Amino acid sequence: MTFSIRTRLTLWYVTLLAVSLICFGLVFSYVLLKIFMSRIDREISSVANIMIHTVITPSGQLILPKNFDIILERFFGIRTSGNYIQILAPDGRIVARSSSLKDRNLPVTDSIIEAVERGETVFETVGTVGRYPVRVVSKPVIIDKKPVAIIQVGTTLKGLEEIFHSLGYILLFDIVASVVIASAVGWFLARKALRPVDEITMMARRISAESLNERLDIKGPQDELLRLADTFNEMIARLERSFNQIRQFTADASHELKTPLTVLRGEIEVALRTESSVEGLRSVLESALEEIERMNYIVRSLLELARVDAEKTSGVGTDARLDRIVMDRIEQIRKFAVEKGIRVDILKIEPVVVKGDPLRFSQLIFNLLDNAVKYTHRDGRVDVSLEERDGYAVFKVKDTGIGISKDDLPYIFDRFYRVDRARTREAGGVGLGLSICREIVDSYGGRIEVESELGKGSVFTVYLPLDEDGRSRINKT
Repeated sequence: MTFSIRTRLTLWYVTLLAVSLICFGLVFSYVLLKIFMSRIDREISSVANIMIHTVITPSGQLILPKNFDIILERFFGIRTSGNYIQILAPDGRIVARSSSLKDRNLPVTDSIIEAVERGETVFETVGTVGRYPVRVVSKPVIIDKKPVAIIQVGTTLKGLEEIFHSLGYILLFDIVASVVIASAVGWFLARKALRPVDEITMMARRISAESLNERLDIKGPQDELLRLADTFNEMIARLERSFNQIRQFTADASHELKTPLTVLRGEIEVALRTESSVEGLRSVLESALEEIERMNYIVRSLLELARVDAEKTSGVGTDARLDRIVMDRIEQIRKFAVEKGIRVDILKIEPVVVKGDPLRFSQLIFNLLDNAVKYTHRDGRVDVSLEERDGYAVFKVKDTGIGISKDDLPYIFDRFYRVDRARTREAGGVGLGLSICREIVDSYGGRIEVESELGKGSVFTVYLPLDEDGRSRINKT
């Protein structure tokens, strides 16, 4: 069976209140009982002391006239009414008893005899005298260090039982009434406190993919519910950005694929209508092949982005020697750099171990080096360095190329964004290389930064967390 939050809150509140009231009632009754019993013990002990000094002479003889309790009360003013008085010999034999006992006796056990022989006073509650329990004190009479008699004084606990019966009914009624009232009040307060949750639910249901610009409008104190509404609004804002990025990505991908298809169709249609020579048809086929290669590159790049996105949660965790990967990629890119007359210099390469997929790091480094060489003029220079800094592997690529304007810098990592579309198209780019780089760096908890000045070159810096355990293992081997 499932209950709403309102019901659970009310049940918890009522249960806590009921347990608290029951505990209070038990503690209160126990303390009150101890107070009453202490008072009763003092009273019967006082009567026992009076009896010792009244019916026993200093030599140890008992002065016990018939109906001694009545005589003591009438002639000596000693109040014994309401008490049971019994005088015993040291061995436990009954010597005399008050008229209130009639044909009954106060119990005498072996433990009482043993305690009296040690000179101890014993208090106990017995239930064999009458309908109600009786509180009894057994006090020894010691003369010359020897017990000569035992004085027992008891009093009925009828009044105490009646008081506690009444108290029990009162506490039970109060607890039940408090629980009922608390249930109603708790339900009302829980409903009032959780009303914003219902409002949040209704508003959230109205928001769909077509209305992600809407936000939850909840007013009130800065409490948990308002923070929940703010969290929902932040989540909706992230979803809105993601949907907008998906729409923009779809439009850009469609445009990038549409352009070569349009060129292909146009050239083939013109060739079918006008071209009849082998040379002309060959030229058309070569142009068509270039556009097909371009589409193939776009599709491969899109697949790479999809793979990187999928690997973000795949938990790939191999040890990668980043210095070796950098050196391999530098040797590979130098072939293209030499053809363009560009010098690639290694400023600093330190042994660095990071955690991740070596193939992805290789792709990251190659894309950055390829961009640096691609957009650097002849006789330019590309400087590369790799070092450890503050727990990160810092890979830096600096070129003396065409640079990037300040207006374009915030967008260069966006998918399909190109600084100069015509020049980028000639260089063979589609605006996905840097996007792939950023996705790879983000997937391994790093970051990528860029500094650039138009006409003077660019500096791309990648920060990747170091793998200290992996470096230790490699150093040992």
